[in-house]
Amino acid sequence: MGDTHPRNHVVLCLAMIVVPVGTAPAIGQVEFVEVGASRGIEPYCMASGMGGGVAAADFDDDGDIDLFVPNGLGVPDQLYRNTGDGRFEEIAAAVGLASTASNRCALWLDYDGDHDLDLLVAGDCWHAIGKCADGTSLRLYRQDDDGLFEDVTVQAGLFGQWLTPDFTHAAGLCAGDLNNDGFLDVVLSGWDARLRLFINNTDGSFRETAARSGIGDVERLYWQPVMADFNGDGLLDLFVLVDFAANVLFVNQGDATFLEAAGPAGLDNAMNDMGVTIGDYDNDGDPDLYITNIYQDSGGVQQHNVLYRNDSAGDVLSFTDVSGPAGVSNGYWGWGTTFLDADNDGMLDIAATNGWFGAAWINDPSRLFRNAGGDPVVFDDVSEQVHFDDTNFGSSLIGLDYDRDGDLDLLQTCVNGPLRLLDNRPVAPAAQNRYLVVRPRMPGPNHRAIGAVVRISTDDASMMRLVGAGTSFLGQEPAEAFFGVGEAVWARTVCIHWPDGSHRALAGVATNQVLTVQADGNPADMNGDQTIGIVDFLLLLAAWGACPDASHPCAGDLDGDGSVGVLDMHALLTDWG
Repeated sequence: MGDTHPRNHVVLCLAMIVVPVGTAPAIGQVEFVEVGASRGIEPYCMASGMGGGVAAADFDDDGDIDLFVPNGLGVPDQLYRNTGDGRFEEIAAAVGLASTASNRCALWLDYDGDHDLDLLVAGDCWHAIGKCADGTSLRLYRQDDDGLFEDVTVQAGLFGQWLTPDFTHAAGLCAGDLNNDGFLDVVLSGWDARLRLFINNTDGSFRETAARSGIGDVERLYWQPVMADFNGDGLLDLFVLVDFAANVLFVNQGDATFLEAAGPAGLDNAMNDMGVTIGDYDNDGDPDLYITNIYQDSGGVQQHNVLYRNDSAGDVLSFTDVSGPAGVSNGYWGWGTTFLDADNDGMLDIAATNGWFGAAWINDPSRLFRNAGGDPVVFDDVSEQVHFDDTNFGSSLIGLDYDRDGDLDLLQTCVNGPLRLLDNRPVAPAAQNRYLVVRPRMPGPNHRAIGAVVRISTDDASMMRLVGAGTSFLGQEPAEAFFGVGEAVWARTVCIHWPDGSHRALAGVATNQVLTVQADGNPADMNGDQTIGIVDFLLLLAAWGACPDASHPCAGDLDGDGSVGVLDMHALLTDWG
């Protein structure tokens, strides 16, 4: 694109039957209504630059999703505690998070393994020469038992200019257990910088190892990083967007090193990639990618948003750009994006926001592409019908059910404001659709199971969701798996694939609930309702016999011997109650 770009300045847990995606009903079954001010969202001041983010998580473990919003230089950051009645109260100053540094993005993570969420904040001094003198790009706040936060940046080994002062734009954070030691590691990206990889020392401190691990040798115009186990080898890989050049995919080698493999995988798109979301839009059981770009012709080559369908076979990675035939290529000047099932029909839709300062882009409308099913899957642009077509200069965009009413809402940051909370209000027939939220929880340091994969099956479809930390553009979505299930009253199976390689299988799980699943929970509680009784007994009888694949547990196989039989029934009856 050259100088024309303005910025140039009862079932087996693993082997579930995948039901092909069907054809979706008519469009226009939801409406998004901006409710931020009425729910307690206050004005804010985004840091000067190309965008700012937001981080969503249940930081106080009360079951509701809270929000952290970084602000620009001289303006206190904001922490919105969810009061549980669809409203928020801003409490940053009261808990020690009201920094007035120039902050850009943040990440909730339990870095020290005490099961309390801590907060990592990244900032920069983008073109603010001489105005940022505190000497660090990162700030780590440890949450104590009273819900207060202490700045432990120095003690954690994170104090330093990880981004070039004055000229580097913080570009995103993500976290995951990259070396399978149970503790979360962190990646920081910067626009015009090297990647930074902070390996958790497991003692409350980090060490920066990007260059030694093979991911931090080259300065690039990086944007959002994300982690997922793309090749299914039990190790999290790292995918990072790059502006003006090819994206990079670092495949985890298991020995604290990575090999770059975007080219062979077909992910080396070299446009102006900025925002990314991971989801299984075609319900075939593997993670696909949607990436935002600038929609225009550049030297005879059209730039556009990219939908990458995952066509991998085994550990051979292969992604195919299907954005054109799928109908999702035009996102204008794109930034934040998310896969979400907006109408709870069991198929992931795509939302994307956009904008730029230039006159040609000033009225770019946000986009919502509704999954219409089919083989191959196609999408309908329903932005106007659902009222997600604002012309703000949108930045970060995340999906979350802030009011726990069973549908996914949207949270959108905008350059020069506002912070927009968009309430999802389904209309018939989508209003009759049901949902299931799964919150996986583990013993040990990775309590919120970052890196887990959750799979469910109903009578009509099989679906999967990833539990991650860091997505979209400078954003973070809650560590839970949200499924729309259509009219299904029960999920036949719910299977958690834990980051440590173990599995937990449930059967006969009721929908229209938020279900917390413990990795060390009693397997005799086959439907996760916290009691062991007649329903579990009947589910065990229905699963009687050999598991479809004895190498993995199935619901009812309480002793892990590859079959459901008398010993399992005895164990269930012993734990009755």
